[in-house]
Amino acid sequence: MQPHERARGRLAPAGLLRLLEEQLAHAGGARVALLVIALSPSDRQLAIGRGVAVRTVLGEVARRVESLLRSDDRYAFASREELWVLLVGLPSEPLAELAARTLLDRLRRPIAVPSTSGSAGAIHLQPSIGVAWTSGPAGLDASSMLAAVTGAAASGQGIRLRRLRGARDHAPNQAQLEQELLEALDGNELEVHFQPQLDLRDGRCSSAEALIRWRRRDGSAADPEAIVAICERRELIVPLTRFTLNTSLRRMSEWSGLGLDMSVAVNLSAATLSDPTLPLMVSQALETWGVPANRLTLELTENALIRNLRVAAEAMKQIHDLGCRLSIDDFGTGYSPYTYLRQFSFQELKIDRSFVRHIHCDDGDRRIVRSLVELAHAFGMHAVAEGVEDQESLLALRALGCDLAQGWHVSAALAADDFAKWCLARRDAAMKRQAAAAQP
Repeated sequence: MQPHERARGRLAPAGLLRLLEEQLAHAGGARVALLVIALSPSDRQLAIGRGVAVRTVLGEVARRVESLLRSDDRYAFASREELWVLLVGLPSEPLAELAARTLLDRLRRPIAVPSTSGSAGAIHLQPSIGVAWTSGPAGLDASSMLAAVTGAAASGQGIRLRRLRGARDHAPNQAQLEQELLEALDGNELEVHFQPQLDLRDGRCSSAEALIRWRRRDGSAADPEAIVAICERRELIVPLTRFTLNTSLRRMSEWSGLGLDMSVAVNLSAATLSDPTLPLMVSQALETWGVPANRLTLELTENALIRNLRVAAEAMKQIHDLGCRLSIDDFGTGYSPYTYLRQFSFQELKIDRSFVRHIHCDDGDRRIVRSLVELAHAFGMHAVAEGVEDQESLLALRALGCDLAQGWHVSAALAADDFAKWCLARRDAAMKRQAAAAQP
């Protein structure tokens, strides 16, 4: 029996592979993930059964998958016991893992089915998931991507993630990049830039996001995601976080001397959040630079939370007790439940750029952003939109009641001195406008 009629986001296997091929052939190189899910029921009923029970199980699997996917994501049943899911346009690799973990959790929940005697029974799936992720023009094709994770899905080991590199990626270059980064960290050669966040209520800028930057010896700018990935592999993510945190607080202290009392958000990775020394690191840095704790925001992704909820909860409680603000990043991607908003004390919700990009011309994205803004306000949080690239999007966000916005239209991330000049120039211009308006 083939799975039941077509549903939202559902494709035939051949159709999904054609779509994957198109994504991989994109001129700029698409950021995509392919999930191969082995359903592995606890008995053989799904494989050999017929009738209502099988239709019920497959229908419920489809429903659970559809409830997770975004509008552009697709899935296909390769067989009764294997499912393919294509996630397109992902902002980052951790979101692919987050989607897989959330799917794993949902598919493990028992599925009620009628038995031959008419009484209710249940089938317990034991899924395992292989995840292949790629970004940029990696020279891959759909078949090789599928082959890379089919075996991983059948391993029965939960989730196995592979980052794929194509023929144009060279291991020696990667090794060279890692060695250069290790030397740059040791030589204090990295920089922290600051992207302004505009208050949509009054046009002021009193906050920014800290972003790591590194210019290599050949003059090229390294991908920030690559910097973080290398530091995680080489167990240097905590030193990188310490550098970013202390550099940000030092700059904030300097800006205070110029009359700029700014708040800054620093990103935390899953590994940093799991480090038991994190609260002490934050406390010592705040004391060293004399910055009030409520001017420091720590951004956490849903993926960082899901890695180790118990450790994350304890670390976040201690950080919250220090007086720091907490922000949940990349929210709205559709891959995790709202329960985190009830479980943790966030003061800020960041709306993913994928919903902001076309907000001025796409009714669906506008409805999603409106609901996320309302959700943030219902939990007493500020809503921050990232990826604002034009004036139309900025005006649409303001009309929806969004609190803060950041993106190229507001400003690119700036070096610390340039950021201070940008803020001072903006403040002076606002004061001149106010003075002119007050003239009789």
